Amino acid sequence: MKSILEIAASCNSVGDIEEVIEREGLYRFLVGGALAGQMAAGDVTALKGAAGQFNSRAVFAIDDTQHTVQFSEWCGDRTTRTAAMAAVLARLRKEDAWASLRKWRNELYPVYGDASDADNVAVMIERAASYNFGIRTYGVHVNGIRRSEGTGAVEGMWVARRSPNKPTWPGFLDQIAAGGIGDGAGVRESMIKECGEEAGIPRELAEAGARLAGTIQYFTRSALGLQPETQYVYDLELPAHFVPEPRDGEVESFEFLSLDKVLDRVRRGEFKPNCAMCVADFLVRHGVLTPENEPDYLAILDHLHRPLPYSAPTTVSPRSAL
Repeated sequence: MKSILEIAASCNSVGDIEEVIEREGLYRFLVGGALAGQMAAGDVTALKGAAGQFNSRAVFAIDDTQHTVQFSEWCGDRTTRTAAMAAVLARLRKEDAWASLRKWRNELYPVYGDASDADNVAVMIERAASYNFGIRTYGVHVNGIRRSEGTGAVEGMWVARRSPNKPTWPGFLDQIAAGGIGDGAGVRESMIKECGEEAGIPRELAEAGARLAGTIQYFTRSALGLQPETQYVYDLELPAHFVPEPRDGEVESFEFLSLDKVLDRVRRGEFKPNCAMCVADFLVRHGVLTPENEPDYLAILDHLHRPLPYSAPTTVSPRSAL
């Protein structure tokens, strides 16, 4: 059994990024001179071998003295950078240079920081490579809840058991629906899509019952690298008769649990770490965790809402990457 603070700290596990970069000899991935991510030296070495093979020009300017990786000057806009990045990653994948690319998703993630672009997007990058470049990623997490018809109190929460075939965290517990926000999707539209694809929740039910409850932010470390993440959190009230059904193969089963049982499963380490963060955020917002019953209350809040020193989207319209 772990405390909520231990669980939150294990997910938000990266300290001051500038100190980490210096201590671990990482390279800064810069866009327009601003920090967009951080890269391990080994990944940069592999990148050098693939960086000069697009239209006979180097895609990246790599400075081994300053430990920086930037796009070459000819990669001056979102379209050019995205095409060049795709070519580099295709070669790295073919050469099996990065283990992460064995889990190729065919899904593009945005990297922000180009003010000349209408959506502030500098480049689109294959999701599987996001850890290698250490970019800030975005997603949606949906708490599927049911209220008592008599008192209106939250009776409990639907939780998903991740498929044993998932490439990450197989068999762990998850929200009723969750997923990354890729190219061309709005935040709310991504939530509705994930609800339908993962849990069979009809669009009209998701549209009517979902309420945006804010975000959680953390900086996590895994075997693949360091990654800052922002998750948009929704609370979705579901009627008593509704039972979610696995639809896309990413979920093995669903189970309805009281909030006490959800908290117990969190403390037992059964939830995927960022999903445990989302549960902790829900329990704080709904008064289950309070300053009176949780001695680490403020420290937990700090881990749930970590400031991230990276460019963010300037719009959340469905036409943009967010």
